[in-house]
Amino acid sequence: MILDLTHTIREDMPVYPGTSQPVFQSTGNLTRNGYRETLLQFASHTGTHMDAPSHILSHGSTLDVLPVSQFCGRAAVVDVSALAPGEVITAEFLRSLNGAVLSTDFVLFYTGWEKKWGTDAYFEDTFPVPDKEAAQYLVSCGLKGVGTDALSVDTLATPCRPVHKVLLGGGLVIVESLCLKKVVGRKDMMFFALPMKFMDADGAPVRAIAEFRDFSEKEEISDP
Repeated sequence: MILDLTHTIREDMPVYPGTSQPVFQSTGNLTRNGYRETLLQFASHTGTHMDAPSHILSHGSTLDVLPVSQFCGRAAVVDVSALAPGEVITAEFLRSLNGAVLSTDFVLFYTGWEKKWGTDAYFEDTFPVPDKEAAQYLVSCGLKGVGTDALSVDTLATPCRPVHKVLLGGGLVIVESLCLKKVVGRKDMMFFALPMKFMDADGAPVRAIAEFRDFSEKEEISDP
């Protein structure tokens, strides 16, 4: 079974405060040209996207030079939606997960913010994020990446982005604005988040999917 964990890019979609809205312009249609073609204009951190180390770090790698193996692996989806508004994800909490973080490649945080997608509430700056010690613990676990269904792994009130700096500085990638409701609590899935490959990519939209293998059933593909 394969599940799509990606928000669709639309002209009216939520974007990070200060980021330009996507613009779609038809550059070919069937009547005039005999084919359809669309000019796409959107920022590199639009929608469900991946942050490269170069997004924050002056000497960080860009996505186009990272090996494709960095973008896929085993994943654990950790439910932090019960945390109080503004409460942080601590290293102590992560250590209490019975080794789930140590035995995976990606840790994906389900904050519950996914259900606010498309509303002003999605920008409420109270979504759970790791604190600096938790970010350091995640790096120490040898992960490939960390993800969230919220807008960011740092709150909007922390412009210095300490969690970004720790995670990206530790060689991880960050995937934000995921769709995780359908896979919350799963610790047995393969996660793929393949970014658009363009030159000097400080970030890029991804098509994120989860794969569960059950060889007794035919493969299924499900959209968000």
